[in-house]
Amino acid sequence: MFPKLGDVGGPVHPLLAWWAILFGLSILACYEPESWAGVIDIDDSSAANAVEHLLEEAIVVIPHLALRAINTVSVC
Repeated sequence: MFPKLGDVGGPVHPLLAWWAILFGLSILACYEPESWAGVIDIDDSSAANAVEHLLEEAIVVIPHLALRAINTVSVC
């Protein structure tokens, strides 16, 4: 089961959750490059390993979620 977001009737779609996470990280990398460098510094950041794992998972998971979403809405 996926978590609900606010007063939305159902759970958040996994593709939307991934989009929000990756969008947030991309904004950090683009507009706060020094902070981003600190976050991904494997020697000094406690979050670096988690961010690395998250990005590695995204490469595997996102294409499957996108394909499933496309197949769900396709009419063919």
